[in-house]
Amino acid sequence: QMSYSSLTEYISGGGSIVIPITPDDYLFSTKLQFERAFGVKEETGTTINVYHSGPSAVALNIHYDAWPVFVLQLEGKKEWIIQEDAFGLPKSQITEWKNITMTEGDLLYIPQGVFHAATTAEGYSTTTHTTIGLL
Repeated sequence: QMSYSSLTEYISGGGSIVIPITPDDYLFSTKLQFERAFGVKEETGTTINVYHSGPSAVALNIHYDAWPVFVLQLEGKKEWIIQEDAFGLPKSQITEWKNITMTEGDLLYIPQGVFHAATTAEGYSTTTHTTIGLL
């Protein structure tokens, strides 16, 4: 556990936190609404995480997800890099990356297995986005 003051100091120092939406979370009913809207079957479901990051923070290093993901930018501005070639091959073989800037209200779809990463844009002290993974 971390105190609120320690958490805000961590974020303002360029840290990033990931908050998963779990059944005991007050946002769980919203998660279920997303699942109904996407037509997701109850037995597969979704995974929803909220990422809150400080200045120049990288929420997660370059990675791919094992399922398709929708990204909704909630606050601030994020710079994304997304794989543009060598799909299905190791990260070391990727030679082209697409740069995307997301601002509040933007929605991005990232297919399963596509490498990507996000960084808080220059000039922003915090940024928040959520991911909705379709399992």
